[in-house]
Amino acid sequence: MQHQPAPDAAAVTRAAAPTDPERRRFIAAALALTAGAGLAGRALSADRATAGSELSESMLLSALSNAPAAARIGAAYLAAHPEEADTDVLVRRLRLALQTHAGPPPAGRDALIRALTRLVESEYCFAPLVRADGWLMAPSEARLYALAARAGAGAGSPGPVD
Repeated sequence: MQHQPAPDAAAVTRAAAPTDPERRRFIAAALALTAGAGLAGRALSADRATAGSELSESMLLSALSNAPAAARIGAAYLAAHPEEADTDVLVRRLRLALQTHAGPPPAGRDALIRALTRLVESEYCFAPLVRADGWLMAPSEARLYALAARAGAGAGSPGPVD
């Protein structure tokens, strides 16, 4: 039997760090590249009509594939951050973050989803994260979910988050 060297403390800590595959699946579903959410169909026509112009609330909401689940988390975020409980404030902050990170507004829903995904990934690495309802999120991710809550996407009976 061969003797294995003891792992260093950092390796043990990394190995013991909890992973959250449910969280990752939710993020992937929320920013999925497929149209499927009820809001996506309505927002898609607005997206085509305003491609290349300023991002609208409906365009931003079109990026969500599970708007009711996003709205539930967004409501928790708004409860903790009442200063952002205004649709115009949320849209303005999302526009500014996207413009700062990606430049001009993306033209088309797929381009918007890619830009939002890159923005959220960047914020996970470089921005202070926010916590709501047990979730640790990028600020723009939380604001997008809050926008869904403000739009009433969470109305009705709650469904699964996945």
